[in-house]
Amino acid sequence: MSKEQKCPECKGKGVIPCPVEYGGEEHDEGCPVCRGDRSTRVTCPDCEGKGKMNPDMH
Repeated sequence: MSKEQKCPECKGKGVIPCPVEYGGEEHDEGCPVCRGDRSTRVTCPDCEGKGKMNPDMH
């Protein structure tokens, strides 16, 4: 059994910036997830918000 490692997607934080591909790099208020708020974070889908993951299971 291998040791859990820091999630490479969220860098161990458990959250990521808005993951939706919406328009350009800057999202506007029309984005259904962040509504243009750059501080919005969502649960990391790779580690389910834990910040760590078992590399053998991913």
